[in-house]
Amino acid sequence: MVVWSNHSSLPHAVTSSDGYTRDSKYGVILPMVISAGTITRRAVERTWMTASNAYSDRIGSELKAMVEAPPGYKFVGADVDSQELWIAALLGDAYFTGEHGATALGWMTLQGKKSDGTDMHSHTAQSAGISRDHAKVINYGRIYGAGLRFIQRLLKQYNPKLTDTETRRKAEHLFAVTKGEKGWYLNDAGENLASELGYHVTEEPMPRKKIMKILREAYENNYEATFSNIVEKPPIWVGGSESHMFNCLEAIARCPEPKTPVLGARITRALEPQYVDDQFMTSRVNWVVQSSAVDYLHIMLVCMQWLFTKYHISGRFCISIHDEVRYLVAEGDCYRAALALQITNLLTRAYFATRLGFKDLPLSVAFFSGVDIDQVLRKEPHLDCVTPSNPQGLIKGYNIKPGTTLDMNAIMDKTNGELAKLDFECYEEIIKTE
Repeated sequence: MVVWSNHSSLPHAVTSSDGYTRDSKYGVILPMVISAGTITRRAVERTWMTASNAYSDRIGSELKAMVEAPPGYKFVGADVDSQELWIAALLGDAYFTGEHGATALGWMTLQGKKSDGTDMHSHTAQSAGISRDHAKVINYGRIYGAGLRFIQRLLKQYNPKLTDTETRRKAEHLFAVTKGEKGWYLNDAGENLASELGYHVTEEPMPRKKIMKILREAYENNYEATFSNIVEKPPIWVGGSESHMFNCLEAIARCPEPKTPVLGARITRALEPQYVDDQFMTSRVNWVVQSSAVDYLHIMLVCMQWLFTKYHISGRFCISIHDEVRYLVAEGDCYRAALALQITNLLTRAYFATRLGFKDLPLSVAFFSGVDIDQVLRKEPHLDCVTPSNPQGLIKGYNIKPGTTLDMNAIMDKTNGELAKLDFECYEEIIKTE
């Protein structure tokens, strides 16, 4: 829906800008957003939230880049770095020891680097013998609860030359080193049976093969026992780099009233265990991660609104696309808005960590790797968005120059670390007193 504005109703920041002309038409697009359109409470919208980024071989993919900020304003925003991966890793670390990076997944998320092949996606690519981009698809699918068949189908798609046997073997190996294997704790009857058969009983979970071996020996020695009678349910995942994370996600999904660990948002009652038992576990595990990511967004939006109001930053929320947020900000306040975004990310991550029992936060996840300041909505500020339907790009076709991306150090240089608006004379006095 488009609403055109009268020139008399335009903000002063627009009419006082050098780029403003009375001959031009100015208006706003109102996306028809359903704020909680899915089970995970993600927003749903048919056009802008589903529009593709610009690709050189995709007609019309420059659509989002056609949305331009009015004169005197810029889009200020950022993508949350590895948002759902970090949330999943944080849950695994909290479930294991309560220390950041305590699990293999947590360590790779915090310390892994794409450049030296130590991040999660590079590790998976090496294990499966596939490209890093393909490994990324497999990793996120697995975190969202996808099973062995899904991995096999993707591996076959990425390398059609693989036989079915090779594909299955690779998928099983990948599953074993990442998600792990199922293990069961013995109940009292199981521990007594194992002891009588001469097994050393520990508090560690047992794999299915070992339990079946105990049952075979029990049968040979005339003991009556079945698998379900000697183990405790549910099983847990063991031996993989992501086992603790999956155990935590499944434990939350199996709670009588599953809720997100940070803001306590409940899952739909239709998927509570009392109604579905262990069915739809893939969707319920997926819900824990994605709904927690929605918590992340909601905390960010509230924090940004607070900072904008408190420090009189002239701007407003524009749109969020899952892990990406964009604000429409007056040009004079862009750097302060960028600093507010960085502080918001710090506070949001700190709140997540605190709610899960941590007392600190690693520097590597405290701030955005970069905050974008741009004239149009595009994935990266430097992209010219050349497509078959926009062959001249943004620079030649629309005279839109590249935007900028600022890391935390650059933002500190621009703002002196101040969210409050200082005039030049006041700023000089502060420098002199220092």
